[in-house]
Amino acid sequence: MRNFILAILALSMVSATPAERLAIVNVATAGPSKLNSVKKLAGVSWWTEIGGSLLVSATPAGLVNVKRVGFATNILGPEIAADNLRVIVAGHESKPLPAGSVTLVDEGRIRLVEGDSGAIAVLDQLAREKSPALGIFPVEAGHVVLQLQANQNPSSKMSSRHSAMVSDVAGKVSRERWWGDVQKLAGWNRHISAAGNIQARDWIKSRLASLPGMEVTVQEFKVQGRSAWNVVGILTGERLAQESGVPAAGDRGLLIVGGHFDSTSERTSSAAPGAEDNASGAAGVIELARVMAETPHSQDIIFVAFSGEEQGLYGSAAFVDELPDLEKERIRGVLTMDMIAYAKGGNGGPLGVLIETESEYAAFARNFTDAAAAVTKLQVSTSYNPFGSDHVSFLDAGLPAILAIDADWNRYGHYHRSTDTPDKLTPELAHEILKMNAGALALLTN
Repeated sequence: MRNFILAILALSMVSATPAERLAIVNVATAGPSKLNSVKKLAGVSWWTEIGGSLLVSATPAGLVNVKRVGFATNILGPEIAADNLRVIVAGHESKPLPAGSVTLVDEGRIRLVEGDSGAIAVLDQLAREKSPALGIFPVEAGHVVLQLQANQNPSSKMSSRHSAMVSDVAGKVSRERWWGDVQKLAGWNRHISAAGNIQARDWIKSRLASLPGMEVTVQEFKVQGRSAWNVVGILTGERLAQESGVPAAGDRGLLIVGGHFDSTSERTSSAAPGAEDNASGAAGVIELARVMAETPHSQDIIFVAFSGEEQGLYGSAAFVDELPDLEKERIRGVLTMDMIAYAKGGNGGPLGVLIETESEYAAFARNFTDAAAAVTKLQVSTSYNPFGSDHVSFLDAGLPAILAIDADWNRYGHYHRSTDTPDKLTPELAHEILKMNAGALALLTN
């Protein structure tokens, strides 16, 4: 029996046979058809997709087949095996890789790293400790870690009615209103220990309460013994249904839109403006609430500004824990926004967004990529290795959720610094992301 179990375990492990070599294929411009053909080539025993790179294990003949397709291919040394590789997802703080490791693929938030036995041991220990600094995952055969929009199979064409609806709702997003809210929020030190956190809480509550049809409450929870609060606004979906009779709440679906409003820095006692992280996302919640309050919709929507995210997702975890089971059953999807306003090239450069979820919720995420294609100029990538932000609290509870985060966030030099101020941001990027999110909400709530 023991030998049988060991054999099964051996078969389940991702590894290259002695006759095979690992290689990294540049598939950034492949397109879905050619990409899928590479994955199915004779001699390719397994693959892992990481954005514009495809890690493959192939026989010598398989590598010849890969090269014939015409994509640049980097064949790794024979000493490199899958056991020496880890997928790294950047988290709450900058942390150097351990000695003995090297980055093979860098896709911003996500990297493929190779390391010697000592480096891998350090990384695996961090994984066991569930470090907020790095999400660390083994390489999985047949897994899409990160997928470029250009390599996704095309959706069916959006109907003219849906296209018009998405365009109409996205057109209601105001960059100027969002920008004013970012500046207001960044004027406070919103660390959970600061008085500015309470001032921001009350201001967000007043903004949401001013919207027609919005019912607002404040949810208290504890962060390491300290009181903290989420601000929760509920917008019912009765408006669209009134013409034919208002359905019972249980007959309506529920969408949740969230983002944390707390901040941190190297000087939390005096200055934590958190413009990018995460006044940008919290202001996005307020702006989407404004848009949906004036848009007919048939589903209920909850808008929530979380706190305690910087200490370990406390606010979103408390929100999920206190949701009644009947409410959880109504949830059609959750959108969270964290850092949506920085592009390293500024307003004139490429504007990128990362959609992050689990692979089982790819269809839910597709609403956002479809909306982006319809009404924005965003370059969209989709990650299926979620880590380190409020969407994880929902995913861990088995609820469909995505994170929208700017593609360049980990290149932002003012991350968690007292210099994270509005003048460093790229308002045009946030505007495009909010248009995408508004368009997706239009699809999901009707």
